[in-house]
Amino acid sequence: MSYSSELKEYLRQKSLEIQKECCKNAYKAGLDLKEAEITCENDRGLYLRGVFITSGSITNPDKQYYLSFSAAGAEFAAKALAVLGIPPLYGTRKGKRIVYLRESEAISGFLAAIGASRNALSLLEISVINSMKREANRKNNAEFANLDRAATASAEVRNAILQIMSHKDYSKLPEELRETAKLRLENPHLNLEELRKIHSKPISKSGLYHRLKKLTELSLKYK
Repeated sequence: MSYSSELKEYLRQKSLEIQKECCKNAYKAGLDLKEAEITCENDRGLYLRGVFITSGSITNPDKQYYLSFSAAGAEFAAKALAVLGIPPLYGTRKGKRIVYLRESEAISGFLAAIGASRNALSLLEISVINSMKREANRKNNAEFANLDRAATASAEVRNAILQIMSHKDYSKLPEELRETAKLRLENPHLNLEELRKIHSKPISKSGLYHRLKKLTELSLKYK
């Protein structure tokens, strides 16, 4: 049985517990896709429950956030959703107008309104987990991009140093620049923080950056 079918069966069984006459009438009007007289605060949610059972469908949120109403129930669903503060989206299917929801918050709000609280909570949990996964992937991608840029920059500096060393001018460099050049060549995989710590005299990360930049600039005259 699909996620949508299981949800509808659950809602049918839950609807057997409806006690108030106005609520029963609202639910039945929804099932019959007719206008309903809204008397109490629960009527609209029960009406929308009936509309969903007759003309709605929902995708398993583990795979996709998507809830829709067929053309037969689209008009009734749109009105009820708007009153509940859930903005409906409109589309077409087989040339006929449908109403649908795409956002996890909108769908969970709908599920809560029709009495499917357990499904609403489950969807919110899935949404939070997915959001955390996306954020983790974003950070990983950013870190990989930074590593790639750092590796490229390191290779450029090493090439610049080798370019200078192939000329007599290298021996004329200040002692601190020669030390930085030597350490960079010997430790190509160290980042700036790690590289600065192995210098004989204390140097800040910005100071080290400027030394490497200076070496790169000096190499340009040999190209």
